[in-house]
Amino acid sequence: MERSRNLFIIGAVIVNMILVGDLLSHAQTPAPRGVIRLKVKYKTGDAPKDLSRKRFFLIKGSLEENRGLIEKMKQTDLLSRECYYRKLGASEALINWLKINDCESVYCREIEEKYLAGSDAVPEFQAAYNQGLRDFKTPELARKWLTTNLAPELRNGFYSRKQDVINALIAQAEGASKTKVMSVMTDRKGTAYLTDIEPGLYTISNLVGSETEKTSILWACEKEVKAVDLATAMKRPVTLSNEKDSKLKCEFVERPLPVCNR
Repeated sequence: MERSRNLFIIGAVIVNMILVGDLLSHAQTPAPRGVIRLKVKYKTGDAPKDLSRKRFFLIKGSLEENRGLIEKMKQTDLLSRECYYRKLGASEALINWLKINDCESVYCREIEEKYLAGSDAVPEFQAAYNQGLRDFKTPELARKWLTTNLAPELRNGFYSRKQDVINALIAQAEGASKTKVMSVMTDRKGTAYLTDIEPGLYTISNLVGSETEKTSILWACEKEVKAVDLATAMKRPVTLSNEKDSKLKCEFVERPLPVCNR
């Protein structure tokens, strides 16, 4: 009898351990998450082009749930990069230097020696470099640190203005949805990945119009995110374009870039 009782107790303990272990394993298993492979392109003339190096945001909620935010975005009309710099009296050379790599500030790429002298020289860079020769003594240091001798509005004024607008829109979005806004930047091929997303309905947007050669384009697109792995997401990209797509619920506003006067 005593032996049977002991075997019963041991069996009960083993069953309890199995049940507890099973519960703990379920508790420790993370909930399935979603992934978005984003592809952004636009059509100019007859040729489609990838929209590279532009930031996009993932906002909790549908287009209708974010209607107030979307209307605010549509009403926001930022000064274009070219108009901003022309208004400051920037040289044609500086405006072209920014345009070549679609830069929003002088920090976006290295300032090479060819932009300090000769036919490609940028007057603003030349002046800052010459001042750097007096401050830093060596040509290499003067070149690498010449941005410190540029006026703040030339250095990153356009970028800062744009960020102030974006940050205000993010604050509005997070205040309404009570959920942190995610963001990602497209690569040279207009591709980006948003990962570790809680399944649900979302709005994908660039918040302010992205400049192309001739226009600025603002997107707001609705996407239901489901639990999926990266391999599956790779096969099913979410493609944003300035052409109508029946597969995706999108609103986009395309405006011609203004003609700028000094």
